[in-house]
Amino acid sequence: MSREGRRRVLIFFLLGIAAGILMMMWCHRFESGRAELPIPSGEARGVGLVIEPDQGKPAAYGNGSGKAQGVVIEGREFMRVRAGRREETVRFYNPKENAGLYYLSFELRLYESDGQDYEVLYTSGLVEPGQSVNKAKFSRELEKGVYDAVIHVQPCRMNEEKTLTNNADIKIRLIVD
Repeated sequence: MSREGRRRVLIFFLLGIAAGILMMMWCHRFESGRAELPIPSGEARGVGLVIEPDQGKPAAYGNGSGKAQGVVIEGREFMRVRAGRREETVRFYNPKENAGLYYLSFELRLYESDGQDYEVLYTSGLVEPGQSVNKAKFSRELEKGVYDAVIHVQPCRMNEEKTLTNNADIKIRLIVD
């Protein structure tokens, strides 16, 4: 084999190794071994809601760039999970802007067809500011489809009594594929 031929083989070999490393990093990130579909523009990553803890009404919407007077809650329009699994990778995040002020707990609820009753799929414990829940064990497996759901967020003051404040419900579409 000529010198030029060996050089090409080496280049293709190195490109193959680089592609393998990138694929391993991608699979590790999603922990499922499958690449997630691109997130539609409807999900507002990093955009959230600030609620007044003792009045229960929205105070402002923001991107986390300013000082919040109330509880900062991450917003989204949908959540994607896999069908036929009880344990799932999720992201329920308590923004760092709540530091020293509020723990958050999260509950994922599926609404029944009447829109009034719901089924609790998952409930977290208290999540400290700047931390998140990354894995959840659902109460049951879900079939493929799109479900009306709510992420119920319960703020709790970071005092000895862990005083509950008003909560927020974030309506989402739960996409199960």
